[in-house]
Amino acid sequence: MENTIDTIFGNSLFSNIYFVNSNPAKVETFEIKKINSEIKEIKKEQSFDLVRHNIEKSGLTSLNIRENVKHSLIVKMNFTSSIIEMKYFNVGFLKSLFYKKDPKKLLDVFNRKSDWIITSDDIISEISSLREFEYIAGYGDIRLVGKIGETLVFKINDLKNIIYMGNKESITAVFNKNLIDDKDIIIMEYLLQVNEKMTKIIVH
Repeated sequence: MENTIDTIFGNSLFSNIYFVNSNPAKVETFEIKKINSEIKEIKKEQSFDLVRHNIEKSGLTSLNIRENVKHSLIVKMNFTSSIIEMKYFNVGFLKSLFYKKDPKKLLDVFNRKSDWIITSDDIISEISSLREFEYIAGYGDIRLVGKIGETLVFKINDLKNIIYMGNKESITAVFNKNLIDDKDIIIMEYLLQVNEKMTKIIVH
């Protein structure tokens, strides 16, 4: 299970990814804090009610799991993001006669405080020409392709003209390692919990 999920969320997209053996899930975390000039380790316990997802048995199970989780992530980002719209590709026929695309306009809408950007191939083709863009070879269904400053840039092939922005703490992901075999389907239990609002940029 861990290897399958790593193929989706590789390259440290989120910092809060947990694997458990039960539902509800019990997760223990430890945080180092300085309290009254003394360093202490604070234990935190959290409980999560995981959601059941039906996975088809046809084809590769690992691929079906990855597609299911990736779809759930995109849905989560769509419904928990503040939306910005901008004109870049389609500016109208008359304006297009004198219009030259400038990738710096895309860069201007990025929140430089974001840990990551998830976007599409068409956007990456534009911003990769900027001197601020640095290529990085990554892996996974959500593939690391580079960075701008300290912001990592990821690509999803399913997207078009979309940019998502967020932080490593934006989502907590909890997965039950135990799959349930139920006749024609496999039941997988997991939760993608949104911790803070993300941004979705629709590029026209």
